[in-house]
Amino acid sequence: MSEITFSNETVQYINVASKYSKAGIKDCLVEEDRIIFVVEKGQIGIAIGSKAKNLEKLRTLFKKNVKFVEFDDDKERFIRNLCKPYQVNNVSIEGDENASLVRIEVSPRDKSKIIGKGGRNINIIRKLAQRHHPIKDVQIR
Repeated sequence: MSEITFSNETVQYINVASKYSKAGIKDCLVEEDRIIFVVEKGQIGIAIGSKAKNLEKLRTLFKKNVKFVEFDDDKERFIRNLCKPYQVNNVSIEGDENASLVRIEVSPRDKSKIIGKGGRNINIIRKLAQRHHPIKDVQIR
């Protein structure tokens, strides 16, 4: 778990997203074509909005793909949330409290999608997991 510092651009994204969604936003990761917001536990529904209207509004506003992920203090549940919408069969956590190795077991048809082109998706999962929990690495099986 590392100290999270935000750029001015990231803070602006968070402010706009909280204004439109009315959800508590804990973190934001900006990639070239997408933005991933980590919302407080229990606020994913508020963030997305009824009929996904908040999501659509933010996509139009930012001209990027927007994804909301629900935070959880439990490492395994947080990892599962990061992996949505893909089917996770098992999450195993090895190591001690200070540095864990997380292995995610997914169905063979979802494996390439969860890894993403050039490892983009798994790198985002890894980065967000390490920012919020003491995780050394995340691997897909």
